[in-house]
Amino acid sequence: MNRTIRVSAAGDILIMKRLLPGYQDVLPIREFLMQGEVRMANLETTISDGSCYASAYSGGTWLTADAKCLEDTLRYGFNFLGISNNHTMDYSYEGLASTICELKKKDVAYAGAGKNLYEASRPAILDTTAGQIAVIDICSTFENAARAGSQTERQPGRPGLNPLRFSEKYTITEKHAQDLAEIAEVTGINGLRDLHRQEGFIAPLPEGVMEFGGKMFEISKDGTEGRISSPNPIDVKRTVDAIREAKMTCEAVLVMVHSHEIRKDNDEEADYFLEEFAHACIDAGASAVIGGGTHQLKGIELYHDCPIFYCLGNFIFENQYVRLLPADYMEKYGLNIHTAASIGIARRQEQSSHSHYEIPEVYRSVLPYFEICQGKCTHLELLPVELGMDRENAEKNIPYVADEKTAEKIAEYLTRVSRRYGTEWEYKEGRIVLHA
Repeated sequence: MNRTIRVSAAGDILIMKRLLPGYQDVLPIREFLMQGEVRMANLETTISDGSCYASAYSGGTWLTADAKCLEDTLRYGFNFLGISNNHTMDYSYEGLASTICELKKKDVAYAGAGKNLYEASRPAILDTTAGQIAVIDICSTFENAARAGSQTERQPGRPGLNPLRFSEKYTITEKHAQDLAEIAEVTGINGLRDLHRQEGFIAPLPEGVMEFGGKMFEISKDGTEGRISSPNPIDVKRTVDAIREAKMTCEAVLVMVHSHEIRKDNDEEADYFLEEFAHACIDAGASAVIGGGTHQLKGIELYHDCPIFYCLGNFIFENQYVRLLPADYMEKYGLNIHTAASIGIARRQEQSSHSHYEIPEVYRSVLPYFEICQGKCTHLELLPVELGMDRENAEKNIPYVADEKTAEKIAEYLTRVSRRYGTEWEYKEGRIVLHA
């Protein structure tokens, strides 16, 4: 019997404070999400009591929220939360352990991080009426110290997130290569790396490739210039192998990926390596790829009749309500280390010329509901939502079902950013659907 697998999803949950008492708008959103037996989103914060020490790095802002915020998140009906993102290790190993502990207390399935690479990369298994569904979670935006490490027979693994590394290659003309070589000579920007390469600590440069400031430049033979990125083959193989292994016992595999990388200079286009990675996942047997990261929607592709949501944008976005920030943050913005978090966030906003809180697209998203049968998508609809950009502060940054005018704008935007994938969208009877 070919059973239908029902899935609903949301974007990034950056929750920092409790939902308002009596907040009723959760109900229509919950009703939509509850159509799926698998209901997934990305938890873009650690969960702790605030006593964990901060890492020397963060995903941009050090994020941790109280367990009560997790309870509020679950009011929407989610039964899977991905925890592989650029904030996974904001509060180091203790913060990760605390987050996992709280998820286990709430009996919420999770994937994407763990006490070693095996745990971080293995899928969560969810039981549904259609059978078992595997969900893999992975992240491409992280400090190198945040990635999980493999255990061996001699040493334990390293706690961290499931990494999707990538490489970049820039192509330049011979003239520009000469210009960079002259700059490198007078500044010494390559000096230490050249020495390390001579000593064998860094691999030799391939023929026709030069380095400048840690970036690799291929010298063009035909005068073309540009940039390309490629996913790390080790990380792709680990994910592809996990998909194929899960397919042996599960009815479907879903992949969640968190990526802030962009193709050029805006948040609308998925980077090259992300497209290649998503296609590899579908080719290996995954039925959908659900992306997050950049704080606005990216395009949606139907690849071999399987949906790829390159980024679903925000579901809850409360970055300005961070209540704890370490001394490192304050020093970065020239503040006394004992400064309150609210003042620290305000200082950052003061120096911004393009704040997230002034961009309408940051406050608009869609929630997909889709059905899978025999590994392919047989039904897809999107609930348009907005995050209260023009509401009072207490009501901002949380999801509401979009009104008709806003929903039509979301559909128009989605069509524009999906054009490269050949999909067009229209608003019809409360939903955004593929244009006939």
